[in-house]
Amino acid sequence: MKKLIVFWVKGKKPVRLVEPNAISEELINLKCYLPTEFNRLPRSLEECEHWKTTEFRTFLLYTGPIVLKGRLKKPLFKHFMLLNYAIRLLISSENCYTQNNLAKDMLKRFVQEYGSLYGEGYVGYNVHGLIHLADFVLIHGHLDLFSVFKYENYLQFLKKSCKNDRFPLQDAYNRIMENIDIQINKIISPIIYPILKRESTFNTNSNNSLTETMYEEVSLEKFLVSSKNAKDKYFMLQNNDIVEVTKIIKCYNGQIKIEAIKFDYSPMFDYPFTSDITKIFYIKEIISKVQPVLINLNSLKHKCFVTPIGNCKYIAIALLHST
Repeated sequence: MKKLIVFWVKGKKPVRLVEPNAISEELINLKCYLPTEFNRLPRSLEECEHWKTTEFRTFLLYTGPIVLKGRLKKPLFKHFMLLNYAIRLLISSENCYTQNNLAKDMLKRFVQEYGSLYGEGYVGYNVHGLIHLADFVLIHGHLDLFSVFKYENYLQFLKKSCKNDRFPLQDAYNRIMENIDIQINKIISPIIYPILKRESTFNTNSNNSLTETMYEEVSLEKFLVSSKNAKDKYFMLQNNDIVEVTKIIKCYNGQIKIEAIKFDYSPMFDYPFTSDITKIFYIKEIISKVQPVLINLNSLKHKCFVTPIGNCKYIAIALLHST
């Protein structure tokens, strides 16, 4: 992904972006819409040399299709979407096996077209290796099960551990073993989900019953649900409906319910095929006549990154990564 962005920003004129500053500005504007689960927020394209790996993943899977559409030359954008579709299929625990052959075919096409678009000399080992990615998924499971993101995050600990210039390896090993001993000796209580947060004061307009308690947030094992914070209130259900959470309710029997409003939605892309399978959609603004529905917490399947694009229209992209 880094190599492609460098081509678009600093490459030869046929592959260069026409308005890179406009894309950078839009990337920065998307910050306020990215859900809490994103640890690193988008930065401008000029800073791509300093982006972390997770930032390139965010661009590939989520922000890139939005900011590049209509700004990257059509053949280049179609080529990019081959990679986007394939990786979104392979990172999804739901689709990584059932759509494995489809993802593999798209990665082969991506590699085959890479040389004609950017130059045969740039088809290096990392580009060629994409052909085999789908085979590794069949062996190890979806991409997050064998990604190196957790190791990249651990590098900070290793860097701080090396204080001895003469024996850095021994120094790092000793700090790791000390940290393991500390963790073993700690009594760590398991976290029990769901965790309700920020109880709301009773309000006759919002509380339907005296036996119900309203909350602003509930933490689940995979994501945070909010009824107040716009970036954390959009979800895809098990039946693939897209909803906005309006209330989080704890009933008198301890059961937690979600009140939500459903959206009308349609696929955002139709190349290389309709994007409903990769869970990228256009959604329409909620109509006031639509009645909210009560759903169980276990009905929530994916959190969604939702951003407005004007004319009462939004883009909704399901979060598929897990690390």
